Amino acid sequence: MAESRRKKSYLLDPRFQLKWTSYLVVVVVLVMAGLGYVIARTAGHASDTASLAVAQAEKAYEESKSNNILTRRTMQLAGGDNPALQSVMDESLDEVDAQSEKNLAEVRSVQAEIASDRRKLQQLLAGTGVLLVALLAFMGIVITHRIVGPVHKMKRLLRRVSTGRLVIEERLRRGDELEDLFDTFLQMTYSLRAMQVARLATLDGALRQAEASPSTPADVVEAMRALRAQLVLGLEPRRASMIPPPSK
Repeated sequence: MAESRRKKSYLLDPRFQLKWTSYLVVVVVLVMAGLGYVIARTAGHASDTASLAVAQAEKAYEESKSNNILTRRTMQLAGGDNPALQSVMDESLDEVDAQSEKNLAEVRSVQAEIASDRRKLQQLLAGTGVLLVALLAFMGIVITHRIVGPVHKMKRLLRRVSTGRLVIEERLRRGDELEDLFDTFLQMTYSLRAMQVARLATLDGALRQAEASPSTPADVVEAMRALRAQLVLGLEPRRASMIPPPSK
């Protein structure tokens, strides 16, 4: 129940608030989409470069292995009667194979890191986009509420004033917009109340004269009293209580 009241409180004019909030969200989503496209292209380019480097490293590794095999066979044919030279060449070729494998492993590790960073960046961008959209939607409703709230209150108070009730004790909340417009509305009600008091004073004088004159019909006096009661209703309670009825 409390959540329902809170929603009603913030969505005083759903059509207006949701429309402008949706505009704000759409603009931000378009900006995020453009930014995501640029980041995705940059990350894709880095990933393609890493894949190309891995392919070249694998090709170089395979060529190195092939060359080493040929070199071993050549050494076996040419220097098979020299075990010491054969051992030195085997150690040298083993070092070349080990270095080639190390280089290939490093390139593959860099490729894996780039792919992992790309996935993390995509997840971060998607998560940030969702949170940003939710935050902007909430802030849009709150910000528009600061405008719709005073308008909603003024519409209600204007309907009240239109019935002759000039008692305006409500004020805007702290942080609400349209303060100047609401102050102008209050000044209008003050002027109307002053005019009401002046009319009431004039009516009281006429009512005293009518009551003092024996020739005044009773129904006219009663009509004047009824009119006075209506005028008093439009004044604030404290002011109305201070205005005594005309003495007979």
